This record gives sequence, structure tokens and C-alpha cells, in this order.
Amino acid sequence: MVPVAVLLPWAALALLGAEGGRASGQEGNLLVLTVATKQTEGFQRFRRSAQFFNYKVQVLGLDEEWQGGDDKKPAGGGQKVRLLKSALKQYADKEDLIILFVESYDVLFASGPTELLKKFRQAKSRVVFSAENYIYPDRKLEAKYPQVRDGKRFLGSGGFIGYAPNLKKLVEEWKGQDDDSDQLFYTNIFLDPEKRESINISLDQRSRIFQNLNGALDEVVLKFENARVRARNLLYDTLPVVIHGNGPTKLQLNYLGNYIPQIWTFETGCTVCDEGLRSLTGFKDEMLPMILIGIFIEQPTPFLSQFFLRLRNLHYPKQRIQLFIHNHEQHHLMQVDSFVKDHGKEYLAIKVIGPDDEMENAEARNLGMDLCRKDPDCDYYFSLDAEIVLKNTETLRILIEQNKLVIAPLVSRHEKLWSNFWGALSPDEYYARSEDYVDVVQRRRVGLWNVPYISSVYMVKAKVLRSELDQGDLFHSGKLDADMAFCHNVRNQGVFMYLTNRHQFGHILSLENYQTTHLHNDLWQIFSNPE
Repeated sequence: MVPVAVLLPWAALALLGAEGGRASGQEGNLLVLTVATKQTEGFQRFRRSAQFFNYKVQVLGLDEEWQGGDDKKPAGGGQKVRLLKSALKQYADKEDLIILFVESYDVLFASGPTELLKKFRQAKSRVVFSAENYIYPDRKLEAKYPQVRDGKRFLGSGGFIGYAPNLKKLVEEWKGQDDDSDQLFYTNIFLDPEKRESINISLDQRSRIFQNLNGALDEVVLKFENARVRARNLLYDTLPVVIHGNGPTKLQLNYLGNYIPQIWTFETGCTVCDEGLRSLTGFKDEMLPMILIGIFIEQPTPFLSQFFLRLRNLHYPKQRIQLFIHNHEQHHLMQVDSFVKDHGKEYLAIKVIGPDDEMENAEARNLGMDLCRKDPDCDYYFSLDAEIVLKNTETLRILIEQNKLVIAPLVSRHEKLWSNFWGALSPDEYYARSEDYVDVVQRRRVGLWNVPYISSVYMVKAKVLRSELDQGDLFHSGKLDADMAFCHNVRNQGVFMYLTNRHQFGHILSLENYQTTHLHNDLWQIFSNPE
């Protein structure tokens, strides 16, 4: 793969593909239009999949303020119709031009223009909308929908394809507000038999072109074949071209996006792991990024003196490290005090919150992150729980070089499947096992994984703490534990959390049976923590 170039901030952009050339011949008659007001990680993923297949893409609304509502409101998206209506004016007379309009933040391409155009022409309509199982946003309209014998019945506005003059006719009556519902607008046109016939609209009922994931998660599996990965719809035995994580299915799209179209395959392994790296080679110590390490001792923990020894042995200049230590345990007071007394001066700065301060876990974690957020010199925040046995002395450098906003190194309990990440979430946001969880933990699949939950050890770029994650309280959300609340809040801001298992990093101690009543407490860990 060619590394992705930085997207220049103008609205129209032709994307080059993996082979370096533009779409030609019949494919030259295809233009992809999408709306993106910010270059989020979701947008970058979309752009990358488009580039892989040589799609020619024009981005609408870049750097414009989003006024189209948000996921928490029942409807919205009118801004997309306004931007599309405006963009189509320049293409109104191009009779042969086929335009694909899709979302960008939660969309992936699984195949290229040739297959897309073939399937569109086979549909024998001038405009084809994606279809889904759920009617939205007005359930009262269900009776007006034409009955279907086989396939999905309801229109989805997140993806449609058609000839430019027909699409111009589709949106020409739009006079709504930016936060009005685009879905309702298109639905009302489709449900008007005269307009449906005159514009010549049909639905992609068997997911041949578009796969909306909402209400269809049981239908979709990964299909690995010839160093490529597709999403296969088992219900209709189709291979959709456009995958859309609409509604509450963003996490499932993230999972598919770890593979599709050629992010990770059995033949190639990870194809993107070395893209966009930040090299630290050749930097003098004083020029390296400044890191604030937040250390959390939340319960009695064995081998704490070894923990501090490993902390000191990390291959990174201590004068570029600040330490924030939250010790909740009276039992560990002497060990913390002795570390600070003997080695505190080696570090750029050190702040300790002890058991007498009576600060709770979530508050302490918020404070550690906030110290980095508010310090203009802080480049990275590294959160490290005391039960993590970090054996890889290069961990800080490895994570910085990977150049992600949020990234965790894989650690697991010795010879167990218990780890510091979850591959999937249950509907109530607790643990669920993803299909690839065991392979990732056991490093049978090695790469960079976009996951819904990380804990215990992770790195966050300070710049994202000052932008998307600038709310001071990331570690509270309803009744969720601090780590789950953090991940919930990060996901809600559209920030991806990555896990890397490209290196061996260490393991997690088991704390369940740790007693502090013996003369030599750590010796009693020979069965719980044999290593």
C-alpha cells in the first residue's frame, strides 16, 4: 500500500488508489460525494478505503461547522442535503455521470468502482437507495411502503447512487433546515408513487451494493479470500460494496475495519502498521516529547518495588518524564515514599496523592490527565496501573512511534486469556468476546486493532486531550466503572482506541488472593503470580 497522503484542506479532492492511477474508462464516469466537516479518524479510514480502490472522491463541507444535529437527536442531517444540492448544480448537464453519495465517518468501501457500477446497472433504476430492516424516523409511514417478498423494505439515506440529472431532481425541492431529517425528506419522496416513478428510484433490498449494519449484524461475516477481505451477507449471499455502520453499530464497523479491504489478511498480516509513524530516531534526549506518566496503586499489589524498578528502567530520558502517583493504599506508603525520596529528583517533576488525601480512583485519573492537558509542554499522557508488569523497556518509544491518538500495548495474565482490552461490547457496554479476541491475545494475529475498551496501561496524545477529549471529567458516566466510563466517553467523541500486539510488552498480575498479613507477602504469590 502507498502511505496515505495528508488531505489538503480544500473541498474537492480526487483520490489516487493503491496502484497510483485514477479510475479510467467507464469508471471515470463515477464520482463519489461525501460530507465531512472534520477530518476525524473515521473520515481518514473512509478516505483510505476509497484510495485503495481508486475511487474519485469530492468532500463537501470540510471545515464548515456541523449544524445537522447529532447521534443523540432522533433525526437530523439536513445539512448533507443542502451541501449535495449545491454540489450537484455543476453536474446537472452530465447525463452519463453516475454519482455515489455516502456518509464518511462510519463507511468503508469493500470493493471497487467496476463492481459498483455493474451492480448499479443491473438494478435497472436511475437512482438506488440503500435499504434496511428498521423504519426511521417516522414509524407511522410503514403502511405506505411497498410490500416486498424478499429483502429489506425500508429506505436508508446513508448511501445512494444515481445519474447526476436524476439526483438533481431528487434534491431540488429541498428547502429544509440543516438539522431537519434527511432520511425523512428522501423517504417522503420515495413514498410518493409519482415522484418515485418520475425520478426512477428503487431500493437495494438484498444488500448487493449497500450493507447497513443496523438490524443486520447477524447477517454479516468476514470473508477472507486471496489476500483480500470482504463483508458477506449470509442472508442474501451477497458481497456488498459499501459498508455503513449506521445507528448504534459503529463498534461493529470498527471491527470490520480492522480487516476490510486489506488492513489485515492471513497472507499479508497487517498492511497499515507502518503507515504514518512518528520516528524518534536521531533525536537528542532534550528534544524528545515530554510524557506525563500517571501511576495508579488502587489496591494492595504484590511486587511493587519491582514495579518501580521497571519504571526506572524504561528506555526514555527521565528529564522528559513527569510522574503523577496516586497511592490509595496505606500498605504501600513506605514503598512509594522510598521511591520518591531515592529517585524523585531524577524526573522532571513528581506529584504524589496519598491515602490520606482520600481521593477516589476516578477523581485521581481525571486529575492525572488534567495535569497533562493543562501543561502546554506535555506531549503524551501514559496511564499505568501498578498491577502491570511492563517488561519491554522500549514501550514508551514504541507507542509514540505508532502515532495514534489513543493506544494501548497488549498485556494479559500469564498463560490466561484475561487481558487489558475487549474486542466487543455487550448491549449494556460490558464485556463481549469478539471472534478474533483469542487470536489477538495469543498473538496469532499481530497488528493494530481498533477496539471498544482498553484499561490498565495506555497512551493518549495531549493534543486530543485539548480538543476532542477536553471535557475535564472523562472517568465518570452513569454507574460505569472509571475505566469503562473513560472508554465510553472516548468512543462518544469519535476517537478510536487502538491496541498493538506487535511486540511482547509484559503481563498483568493477579491481585485476587493477595494478602498483606504475612511477614513476606510477596512470597505467598507463588501460585497466583508464578512469574
